[in-house]
Amino acid sequence: MKPMMFIAAGAALLSASLSFAAGPARFSKDEQALQKAVSDTEMCFHFAGEFNGDGSARDKEINRMQRKNCNKAGQQLLQKAYRANPQDARLYPAVLMLNSLATEFLSKAEVARLCAASKTELVCP
Repeated sequence: MKPMMFIAAGAALLSASLSFAAGPARFSKDEQALQKAVSDTEMCFHFAGEFNGDGSARDKEINRMQRKNCNKAGQQLLQKAYRANPQDARLYPAVLMLNSLATEFLSKAEVARLCAASKTELVCP
């Protein structure tokens, strides 16, 4: 039970640090699904870096968290929102994370533009 508490606490801390690194992104009530897609993408990115591949109990817990946070519908919503409004800087960190997780859908020039604007160290050189 204690490892679960540490994972939950770490996930909450990571989510907060990602959200406040460039200032908290604000979403309207009509954008709740988009806000969840952004948050889920951030957590999916986090858990991708935690997986060891050794079949341990920790890996099983990470797999469970990935199934919870790495859903295609949310990723598609995030991509669609970004394509509809590529100037929405609230989406940049999550879009960059998704680009590194999935088949890269952004051009190198687009990645450079988003990195320059968002200053996201986790996915930008």
